[in-house]
Amino acid sequence: MENTTRTWVFPKLDTRQFVLLAMLMALHMVLSRLTVGTNVLQVSFAFVTMSLIAKWYGPLWSMLIAAILDVIGATIINPGAFFLGFTFTAMISALIYSLAYFKHDKTSWWRVSVAVGLVLLIANIGLNSIWLVMMYHTAHDWPSFLAFITPRVIKNLIMFPIQVGISYFLLNNQVISHTTKKIFS
Repeated sequence: MENTTRTWVFPKLDTRQFVLLAMLMALHMVLSRLTVGTNVLQVSFAFVTMSLIAKWYGPLWSMLIAAILDVIGATIINPGAFFLGFTFTAMISALIYSLAYFKHDKTSWWRVSVAVGLVLLIANIGLNSIWLVMMYHTAHDWPSFLAFITPRVIKNLIMFPIQVGISYFLLNNQVISHTTKKIFS
């Protein structure tokens, strides 16, 4: 049986692990800015780096890094767009990915599908939609929320198989397995 007590600590990072984390953070900032869409409906591939951070660094590091990346992105890279709700959403997404991927050498289709599905449902469709309605809509009634959320649901339904496929092949890639063994063993 797997020892779960080690999951909820900040493991000490050696120099290689810290440098890799910094490179993943930089790549995440780049990928999160390469989006398609409007402020309300965006497509991004930043989930790729967050999946790797979650796999390698665990829930606490991942949540901390997600919060730091969100604050940096919203205050320095895109000034004026900071909202604490999005930071919370980023941390929840990192937690979900970490619980699914951390300490798993081989990640199954089922595990990836559940993790991606939960992130899309809870974070993207649920929480982010609530934050956007709070920020941009003057009418806070149920019909306007449904009209607002419908394109977001469609976008996430389209992105679900794409994110599952990319995440599965990335997390089970030989290069990632080799990197995991070389840097984290």
